[in-house]
Amino acid sequence: MASSLKQLISSFLLVLYYTTIIVASSESRCRRFKSIISFGDSIADTGNYLHLSDVNHLPQTAFLPYGESFFHPPSGRASDGRLIIDFIAEFLGLPYVPPYFGSQNVSFEQGINFAVYGATALDRAFLVGKGIESDFTNVSLSVQLDIFKQILPNLCASSTRDCKEILGDSLILMGEIGGNDYNYPFFEGKSINEIKELVPLIIKAISSAIVDLIDLGGKTFLVPGGFPAGCSAAYLTLFQTVAEKDHDPFTGCIPWLNEFGEHHNEQLKTELEQLQKLYPHVNIIYADYHNPLYRFYQEPAKYGFKNRPLAACCGVGGQYNFTIGKECGYEGVSYCQNPSEYVNWDGYHLTEAAYKKMAEGILNGPNAIPAFDWSCLGSGSVDKERFKSIISFGDSIADTGNYLHLSDVNHLPQTAFFPYGESFFHPPSGRASDGRLIIDFIAEFLGLPYVPPYFGSQNVSFEQGINFAVYGATALDRAYFVGKGIESDFTNVSLSVQLDIFKQILPNLCASSSRDCREMLGDSLILMGEIGGNDFFYPSSEGKSINETKLQDLIIKAISSAIVDLIALGGKTFLVPGGFPAGCSAACLTQYQNAAEEDYDPLTGCIPRLNESGERDNEQLKTELKRLQKLYPDVNIIYADYHNSLYRFYQEPAKYGFKNRPLAACCGVGGRYNFTIGKECGSEGVSYCQNPSEYVNWDGYHLTEAAYQKMAEGILNGPYATPAFDWSCLGSGSVDKEYSFSS
Repeated sequence: MASSLKQLISSFLLVLYYTTIIVASSESRCRRFKSIISFGDSIADTGNYLHLSDVNHLPQTAFLPYGESFFHPPSGRASDGRLIIDFIAEFLGLPYVPPYFGSQNVSFEQGINFAVYGATALDRAFLVGKGIESDFTNVSLSVQLDIFKQILPNLCASSTRDCKEILGDSLILMGEIGGNDYNYPFFEGKSINEIKELVPLIIKAISSAIVDLIDLGGKTFLVPGGFPAGCSAAYLTLFQTVAEKDHDPFTGCIPWLNEFGEHHNEQLKTELEQLQKLYPHVNIIYADYHNPLYRFYQEPAKYGFKNRPLAACCGVGGQYNFTIGKECGYEGVSYCQNPSEYVNWDGYHLTEAAYKKMAEGILNGPNAIPAFDWSCLGSGSVDKERFKSIISFGDSIADTGNYLHLSDVNHLPQTAFFPYGESFFHPPSGRASDGRLIIDFIAEFLGLPYVPPYFGSQNVSFEQGINFAVYGATALDRAYFVGKGIESDFTNVSLSVQLDIFKQILPNLCASSSRDCREMLGDSLILMGEIGGNDFFYPSSEGKSINETKLQDLIIKAISSAIVDLIALGGKTFLVPGGFPAGCSAACLTQYQNAAEEDYDPLTGCIPRLNESGERDNEQLKTELKRLQKLYPDVNIIYADYHNSLYRFYQEPAKYGFKNRPLAACCGVGGRYNFTIGKECGSEGVSYCQNPSEYVNWDGYHLTEAAYQKMAEGILNGPYATPAFDWSCLGSGSVDKEYSFSS
């Protein structure tokens, strides 16, 4: 029993007791946040505990089905998908806040998250002194704050802005924190009176941290209260011997546990009110996590949940689908088919669906006290009447995880292993880069979720976006290449296959919405590629000589036909990328390394004939797009100039923040370009550079996050989109570079 209890305590690291947001009431409360800084426990942990763990003893959040509904694979978040902090980031048009631990390039632009699964408000030494001996994380609130103070000078030194100004432009999320200070003694059998003595100490710890951050320049704090613990599957299981009369007849929750949580919340609100009086120039907002969550248990059907809201989605056994020692993530523990119908995820934490509804109530009311004031941002910044979704087709340049999910688990692709994803996602997400892709930066700019891969997703929807792009995909069908004697082991998910799948699932996608199907497609930005590059790469790598003009004609026709099909379905806005300057890639430069010196551009070191061939292909694509635009004048067809947007980095690398050797791959080994065929990035023994942001080329074929980010900026804000995007109808806030991009 003691062993099982310890497992429960260890897992429970997180049940949060609540969230508070406090936004100031004196000077203007409206602020355009440029960053999120987060402290807390598992309710806000986006991967810290995963990176702090021994690789031989990874936590449950490192394994499926954690992350299954959105991130694919698990990201270290204790849910099936996104957390409240993620929905706040989306709403503000900011990146998902990466974990501090394990990150190599910490910056205000990306945001910084110190929240750790199992963290406490009080220090470990104090709790041990009270006889609370749980095997909990030793990264208390004060430890998190001390780390932040230590790194702050370096963070600010890399910016041209004043440190206090940077902190003032940040939304500081103070938790949830304190829940585990109660969880540990509760699960060790301590009495309620002993535990109540901790309340003022926990409130003081939170208050002291806020004061310290105000002194550093913090202006806006969101301070969450605790959850209704009496409704969690773990607590209900722990106290399952409680008489039936001691349960709420309407919800099945345990009232005295919820009343204890409300006592904590009231004490916290009182303290925040005192702080607000002391610091009238600061915005302190209390986030009520208790009441909105409790409503889900009172009226589950009203909020889209099943009529059995107390049971965990992921678990096994008992009245609440929860057994101590057989929690979610363990072998043999199953999970529900549709997590969006559940409130509780794993017995301790909530589902993405529950977190989303809670986040909406905090950001748009009525669960933030005082309410957020978004008036200064202009209607465009929070207006949903812009692009409401991204639909993507293409190859590895836009693949956010499809190839990973299509692969045999015993023969995973290189993108499934470090250092892929190292600069941002931790762990690898299946993207062929060290971090985000162009499609990710477009999503950030529009305030939309990162577009999840279609393959492997259980809950496909327009709201999340849909991505069919697959690493290695071609514009032309496999049968064409096989007929030409090209036998490369390439992905059999060509553009037409991707489009056919979309058509097949479209009726079901639209059936689940109250809006018209054509309207939903019309409200989507449709990204058509990049696609076609592999059609040339495969025959070239086999030494084939195919009539290039004929091949390009077929590729253009395939792209054009797909656009016409999507227009017929209701598509209104298409972003159609051209190809990269292949003559500057480490892979092509290595393949043609025996070329004579005069075959290289003396200024860049690239191979001009390869780039000129690509430019001819791009011109042909642009001509076809102009033809389509005349045929469909009510449709927006935008050409994305990937070639010139990227080529400028090779011409003037220092101007764009890159090293003076921009042709070499960051991740690779050997040769002039740090690239060897057969020993590519992700293979054993292949190293990678310390600072990928200084490199253009990532693995010899693909680019770094830094290069993709600058390309995305040039496409969305000009001058590399033809015609340029018109954002005027969205209000100035939506296109403010300092607000929309993390560059």
